[in-house]
Order: sequence, then structure tokens, then C-alpha cells
Amino acid sequence: MLDLIIKNGTLVTPDAIFDADIEVKDEKIVSITVPGTVKEAARIIDAKGKYVMPGLIDPHMHINAPLGGYVDILNHYQASKIAAYGGVTTFIDFSNTTKGDNVLDAIKSRREEMEHSCIDFGIHAKFVEANDELLHSIKDIIDYGCPSFKMFMTYRKSGVMIDDTDLLKVMEEANEWGGLCGFHAESNPIAEYNEERFERQGKLDWKYFPESKPVVCEAEAVSKVIHFAEYLNASIFLFHQTSAAAVDLIRKAKERGVKVIGETCTHYLTLTKEKNDGPDGFLYLMSPPLREKKDQEALWNGLKDGTLSLVSSDNCTFTRELKEAGLKRDANGNVIPDFRKPINGVSGLEERFGLMMGEGVNKGRISLNKFVELCSTNPAKVFGMYPQKGCLNVGSDADIILVDPEKTVQLSKDNLHYGLDYSIFDGFESKGWPVTTIRRGEVIVEDGKFYGKEGTGRFLKRVLRR
Repeated sequence: MLDLIIKNGTLVTPDAIFDADIEVKDEKIVSITVPGTVKEAARIIDAKGKYVMPGLIDPHMHINAPLGGYVDILNHYQASKIAAYGGVTTFIDFSNTTKGDNVLDAIKSRREEMEHSCIDFGIHAKFVEANDELLHSIKDIIDYGCPSFKMFMTYRKSGVMIDDTDLLKVMEEANEWGGLCGFHAESNPIAEYNEERFERQGKLDWKYFPESKPVVCEAEAVSKVIHFAEYLNASIFLFHQTSAAAVDLIRKAKERGVKVIGETCTHYLTLTKEKNDGPDGFLYLMSPPLREKKDQEALWNGLKDGTLSLVSSDNCTFTRELKEAGLKRDANGNVIPDFRKPINGVSGLEERFGLMMGEGVNKGRISLNKFVELCSTNPAKVFGMYPQKGCLNVGSDADIILVDPEKTVQLSKDNLHYGLDYSIFDGFESKGWPVTTIRRGEVIVEDGKFYGKEGTGRFLKRVLRR
């Protein structure tokens, strides 16, 4: 007998929209059939009037990640529960590597933390230096199932920036063994120069933060690492692109054959730097910063024409109190603005579906098919999970969401599950919302109720295909 049948639904893939029934057994999709085929199953879900889509994959988020003396508020079980409410069935986090660490050991430690998840998970290896021992471990890391790496081109003072020479060494070795290097691409010299200059000028209000890391700060680093990739004939991934300049650099690099993959995030697609101007401007501090409307439009166009390949959340969730923790106060108890002090990071793990549906599909910026490509299929392909994940194919994991196209949800603190007393996405809404989330054939969210179990998520041994 089958474990599950989803009948009468409208399937959405990157290439088509069609009515079909899906049959599931032993955690896999075993058949996609003409609607109305009568069969027995332990459970049958009638999806009439609903979209049936592959579960979302969030390949870029940060949970329990110490930076600058602060740690976000979630553990991986809490994060997986929040993710499942937003239709996410797989996510990828980063090793908490610091200087002197063995990266593979850091990955294994991270895996122990992530084993509490109720959705499946992978790990990116973070490199902050490149001595001979670490370089020799790259093949072992890839063989372990973590073929994607991240390197920071900024945050020197925090001790996570890798210098250019070491960066090149990691790129060369990773490329040799089939790995993919990804980058937080911001120019550290420009960022540090402006931080010191703005302090002298007394320009420390929140609204000056985007000026302290201007578009050229991103463009310089993006251009540099693209040229490194071209020189080494290596594949690279660029996390959280924000600007028209970066989109143009990636587009031109692709045209001349550079193997570069670009990502943007939901906050850059929906918010602009005006959010930093005001008493709550510190809640909107993230790196890179928010940009202008013209940059936002360039990002949407880059997604539409394939210059950018996927959209992530870059989730890193902090309470208002944590954001304010490093700030001084005046005699009246009001915080004194200083953009250098608050920890950078915003939520997005749960909101990603609603923002891409509401601001993308509902407003005609992207199609439903493109939505699936950007949020499910491409993340699976880029990071070595396809076709196990990211698609509705026979033989694939039964990671499925049922979406009610008529259900309208406001993205407010009261409708989300972080437990925060604010939401940076207040005022946004989505017509269309996941009402059922299924991970490997098991219903973990249904009609607003959570049924997942801690520790049922699985580590994904990923293999990149070129």
C-alpha cells in the first residue's frame, strides 16, 4: 500500500503547470499520475484548488552563529519549525570556523547541533585561513558531503576575513576536487576607511550605514573575485548581491564564460535604504546594506533573465534588545545612534515564501514557474542535492508543499513564529500561502499546526555535478 496520495492538485515545476496526482511510498515520489486514478494509501490528501510545489530550499541562513560577541536567538530545531511554516523543507547553514580550527571538525560539530532539526540539512564549510593542513583537508571535507565553501572578504576586525592569498589557495584546491567557493563580497578597505572617516565627521546615525558600505564596496569585491575565478578557471558563488552594479558585473562575466553564480535575498528585493532613516533604523542593519529602488529593480530583472540564479533569506534573527545591547543611552534613556555597534542581521526564513509570492508572482515580476526555479530547483542544483531535492520527480524525496492560492497572509509579528516584538516586513502580504508542508512524505505542518518532531531531519551528503 502507498503511504500517501496527494490527489487533484495543480503541480508547479520550473517548466510546466498541470493537474496530477502524486503517489508516495518509503519517503519517495513513486508515481505522478492522471487525476482520479483510484488507489489505496495510508493517507489521501485532496489538493483540489491548490498548487502542489516542491518544498523550498534555503541555502543561506545563520543559526546559533556567534559574531562580534552576539548570538542569534534560535536553535536549529526552532529554526526548522519556523522554516516549515514558510514551506521550507531543506536548509543549509555554515560551520562556525574560527582561526586555528580544523574545518572538518567544525563541520562535524555543526552537524551535531543541526541533528536537532525537523527538516533536512546541509553544511557549508567556512574558511578563514589556508595553511597546508587545512588545504589538504579540502578533499576530505568534500568527500564528507560538504562541497560548498564560504569565505568572507571583510570583517577583518572580527577575525573571520580571509586574506586574498589564502583565498586563492582555497579556490584552487577546492576547484581541483570539485568544490564550489562562495563569497561574502565586500571591500574591507573601503568599509574600514569609511567607518573611521564617518566617525570623524560625526555621521554615525543609522541612515549613514548604507553610505559607509556604498555600492562600490560591493562592486570592488565582486569584480576582484570574478577576476580570480577567471584566472583560475574556477566556479564561484556570490552570496547576497544587492546592487545594479553587481548584477551588471555578473552578467558580463557570464557572457565571457566565467563560471559565476549569483544570489540575492528577500530583503534586498523588498526593502530600500530609507528603512535605515528613523528611530528604528537599527532593526534594518544587515551587511551588505539596503540599496535604492533602481538596484531593487535590477535584482528582479537579474532573476528574470537568469543573471541571478536563486533567492535566499540570509536569516539571522535578533531581538530588539540584542540589537540595542551595544548602544549607549542618553540621559533620558534613549539609544544614541551608532551604526557600528548593533549586530547585523534580519529574519527571513519564514517570510521568504510570502515575499516571493507577494512581491514577485502577485505583482507580475516573476512567474510561478520561476518561483519554483529560484527557491527550490536551482538551490538543489547549485549545491549538489538535485534530483533528490528541489523537484517533483519520480524517485525524488517527497518534499512537497500545498499552497492555497486564495489565502492572503499579512507578514506581521503576530502571524510569524519567531516570537519577536517586531517584523521588518510589516505591511507586506501574500496572496498564496503554504497550508501543508511535507518532508519526505511526512506532514510536518498542516492548517497552521506543527506536527514535526525534533531530530527527524537528516544530514545531506551533497555532491556537486558540473
